[in-house]
Amino acid sequence: MFDILTINHESMKKLFLLLALISTSIFAQEEFYVGLHYFTIKKEFTKEFIAQEKKYFSKQHKASIEEGKKIGWDMWRVLEPSLDNKHVTFCFAHLQPIDGPVATMGASNYSKEEMQKVWDERKKMVVKTKWIQTVFKGGFVPADLTKPSQFLVLNFIEVNPLKDYEFEKIALNNLEARKNSKYLKSWGLHKILSPSVGDDYPDYIAANFFDSQMDFYKRRIATNQPSEQYIKRTNSLNDIRQFSRFETMELVMFER
Repeated sequence: MFDILTINHESMKKLFLLLALISTSIFAQEEFYVGLHYFTIKKEFTKEFIAQEKKYFSKQHKASIEEGKKIGWDMWRVLEPSLDNKHVTFCFAHLQPIDGPVATMGASNYSKEEMQKVWDERKKMVVKTKWIQTVFKGGFVPADLTKPSQFLVLNFIEVNPLKDYEFEKIALNNLEARKNSKYLKSWGLHKILSPSVGDDYPDYIAANFFDSQMDFYKRRIATNQPSEQYIKRTNSLNDIRQFSRFETMELVMFER
């Protein structure tokens, strides 16, 4: 428990940012970067790759968080769409302040020689990588520093380039209804800042967090009569956006 009387302004700002994009309880509007770094590796190296992250890199990200250069770091395994039965894709989420450097790593307690050996071993594992830089535009997040939800669905969205402002306004005016969902634990809207390269880089990502994949399914079981307000809102969104693709992921590890 934090004693609010002993926390200065900068600490309060960092604490607020740390609450973002994890689960549910409060609303957040302050913008921060979320960089998504994808690694596709050969499947036979899955355990070794995860072990490297746990032993070496997660500790460096933790150091970066403690230094105030990073807000949080997550490691996710991509479930769908799967590449094939010979490869596995992981996605690392780097949460960082707007006014800070991008994708920084804290000091390592390991020697340069040992880390070079780790990087050399990684070369035999990795097939390809890609980076998607986003900024968090709004959503609802937890009231305490808890573990991220276990299951994540990312919806990639293309938006009429002249309608970004209108899209964000409509998409973010329904947070209370999303927050009242029994199964949806957190939700965030992210604007993609990376240069556009085909379908891999649409305009926005909507991140939906659930405690489990089954909760995601349960949320979709009921078929209710839509209200006039819901129909109007959905029609307004459909006029300016379309879903490009989706990804589902499960949490592997995290640092806060």
